Amino acid sequence: MNPTGLILAAGLSRRMGFPKALLEWQGETYLDRQIRLFRAVCAEVVVVLRPGVEAQLAACHRLSEAHIVHNPDADRGQFSSLQSGLAATSAESILFSPIDYAHVAESTVNLLAIPHQAMVLQPSYHGQHGHPVRILRPVTDALLSAPVTGAARDVIRRYERAFLEVDDPGVALDADDPAAFAQLQERLA
Repeated sequence: MNPTGLILAAGLSRRMGFPKALLEWQGETYLDRQIRLFRAVCAEVVVVLRPGVEAQLAACHRLSEAHIVHNPDADRGQFSSLQSGLAATSAESILFSPIDYAHVAESTVNLLAIPHQAMVLQPSYHGQHGHPVRILRPVTDALLSAPVTGAARDVIRRYERAFLEVDDPGVALDADDPAAFAQLQERLA
């Protein structure tokens, strides 16, 4: 069974200065790219946004291809967005990623979508663990019942994890500010 794709895009992007969903890579916004990659292998795609930001995301052409979930507590951080997205699906398998891991290769997303026995499947590039992460329903349930003040990694580390070594630096690359984004672009050019 194909997983549900979950994209976390409700952050304020304070250090970047504008929504990371609008960053561009290879002619696509980060959000369009992740929606496209996930739609190719996922049963559905859920995007978690901060309420009222759709107008700001007019440059994202694939938003209508995803189920939009609003995180009313987005100021609480990424874990609250993960919980909002997980609460919106009853899928047995979830493939999730923060918006700023848009440089992941299509082949990596395809590999992570293949059913696996581990409760948690995470890509790894030269020992660096990254995104997207695939989790099974028991992990989803534990994440949903955890306090919002917690951290996803603390819950996830309680479960059997498998690491998929990939030749894809994109699994471990994110950008938090314009200088880091420029460096990332240069590195991958």
